[in-house]
Amino acid sequence: MMDDELDDYFTEEGRNLLKLDNDPEYEAGAFFRSNLRQVRESLSASEFRKFTELEDDSSRVAFILSIPLAHELPLEVDNDEFKDPMATKDKKESGNAAFSLQHYPVAIEDYNNAAIVAPKEELGIIFANRSAALYHLERFRLALRDCDEALKVGYPAHLCYKVEERRARCFLGLKCHSLAIEAFQRALKSLDDAKVAPEKKKKLETDMRVMASVLQKAQQMNEKEGVDLNKMKQLEKSRLKNKDEIPRVPEVNPAYPALSASIEIRDGGASRGRYAVATRDIKPGELVAVEKPHCLALLGEYRLTHCHRCSTRIGVAYPATCYKCSSIAYCSPDCRDKDARVHEIECAMLPPLWCSNASVTCMLALRAITHKPFEQFIKFKDPELVKRQTPSKEKPYLGKDYRTFTNLVTHQDERTVEDLFHRSYVAAWLFRILQMTAYFPPHVRTPDSAQVPLTEEELFVAGSILHHIQLLQFNAHEISEFTRSRKKIDLSKGSNQFIGGGCFTTMALFNHSCNPSVVRYFVKDAMVVRTVKSISAGEEVNENYGPIFTETPEKERKRVLRLHYWFDCECEPCSKHWPLIGDIDPNILRFKCETGSSCGNILEVKINSDLFMIPCVKCGKSTNILKGLRAMQETDALYKSAQEKIKEGKAEEALTSLLDILKILDETLALPIRDYHLTQQSVRQCMLALGNNALI
Repeated sequence: MMDDELDDYFTEEGRNLLKLDNDPEYEAGAFFRSNLRQVRESLSASEFRKFTELEDDSSRVAFILSIPLAHELPLEVDNDEFKDPMATKDKKESGNAAFSLQHYPVAIEDYNNAAIVAPKEELGIIFANRSAALYHLERFRLALRDCDEALKVGYPAHLCYKVEERRARCFLGLKCHSLAIEAFQRALKSLDDAKVAPEKKKKLETDMRVMASVLQKAQQMNEKEGVDLNKMKQLEKSRLKNKDEIPRVPEVNPAYPALSASIEIRDGGASRGRYAVATRDIKPGELVAVEKPHCLALLGEYRLTHCHRCSTRIGVAYPATCYKCSSIAYCSPDCRDKDARVHEIECAMLPPLWCSNASVTCMLALRAITHKPFEQFIKFKDPELVKRQTPSKEKPYLGKDYRTFTNLVTHQDERTVEDLFHRSYVAAWLFRILQMTAYFPPHVRTPDSAQVPLTEEELFVAGSILHHIQLLQFNAHEISEFTRSRKKIDLSKGSNQFIGGGCFTTMALFNHSCNPSVVRYFVKDAMVVRTVKSISAGEEVNENYGPIFTETPEKERKRVLRLHYWFDCECEPCSKHWPLIGDIDPNILRFKCETGSSCGNILEVKINSDLFMIPCVKCGKSTNILKGLRAMQETDALYKSAQEKIKEGKAEEALTSLLDILKILDETLALPIRDYHLTQQSVRQCMLALGNNALI
């Protein structure tokens, strides 16, 4: 889960700037500090009492918006993230210079930067130039994509033959000969518009005709041998499609499609809430969940290096479809086009959100609304459409369903009035930002004024923003990327970088443990969840909200969890007071009693003991520990081999050995075991490397 205090919607830098009455509930960002103080202090005791008596979120936000001072917090900020012809020229020329020196990766980076700030009329040349650099690196699919974009956005007619010929050669590189013939034919046709000397044009035409002729003869031979050319062409087109990199759960839980059938969700009522349980024995390394986010947002500092829609690091950048701003980028035309409708709304929202130091939670609270057209979202005013249901095969629990999102826990009944006032203030400002966009139809939108009451539709949206802020405090996850230095392929030297946040409504149902059952990583915007220990049927499956027993003392773990998530942790490491990993006695081995779960006793044996049959004081049966000792010897070799693979950057090979270690140790030994938890740490590194990762 995302680390989150009562003031979770502000960044750390901003939080440190405001302390009203020395109460942490009042901490806010510098952008909000003065106005928040003025609004709060402008209320008399009787006026504030009216706020305390309000019973719904819409009324709370409306109360803030009825205060004239609240409207003095500006919506417009200094923003220079617009198209810049001069910067475009500089970056494009820099790319051209790098290209001429055959520094193609550098050229691509320069063209990326140029594309983000370029006016629309400059994009065709930039895309075409970048396609040439990609072609020389044999990144043919990406080069083809840039050729398509160059022609689509508007490329000079007298230069089109270059792009078409490059397309043909990319198809050749991909062994798509039918498509290459068509591209050569288009290139020949485009030569009619080319502004080149007659002799050069004749040579170009001859070269293209020779290439097309060779390919056509090969096709004719294939046809004589009975090859279906139309079918061949379709196969070529299918090969060009990007493969879906997101793994799929092999056997899906029909009621919770993001989960494996090996996991079910149970409801423990008000005291425990919903939680995950294993339906069968689960081995370490099993894929148990893959989930797309209900809403997702990047941290501001990653808005140009990572895709605004799917959060992956950008290799070849594409600007937004507004052709106005330069504040975001996309990894592909597909992500850009799918986000086009949303960006029409967000284009004006993004600068104030980022410049105000508002955190990713603010963006998520708004995106849960803007990702749905107004006409669709306003239907959720009907309580029946958002009423919590018991998931089933016929009515599954879907992450994209607003019903599942809005029914996540908010703990509103445990909030102080000051906390609600603070969040209502932020929600009011976020609503004003949304109000200045084209999201609301003209007949619904009211002026930004304390004197004008909100329409019924605006009240619903305003209240929804406040509701989202509250539920995201407890139900948002960090989105991360595993990064390593280009000079160090050793996976153990990598780090997991927090790049954004998202709400994954199924994974939000998992409870915390300081010794989690799973590791989560990201492939594009999908959260991938795999087990990191053996789990017995009927056992709860936990994730981790931040503090872990191997690294953080119990007292500090409990303090953090109580402060951030409002519960007292009673997981096994906390209830049994497990030591930190450095304090686990390596001279003591912990064996499971052979009687099994009916006894459940742990037999502690000194590593230098001469005894092989250890009596259980609970059930009286003796356990032969030779099997466990042999297992530990076996795992030593596996661990050494895995560490070598980790140093070589071979995540999958290392992971195979590491998971075998966990399975072997789980058979005879009981946690905590130092070697077991060190192995888990290595498993986590390997799994993170299988997700979104980058060499920087």
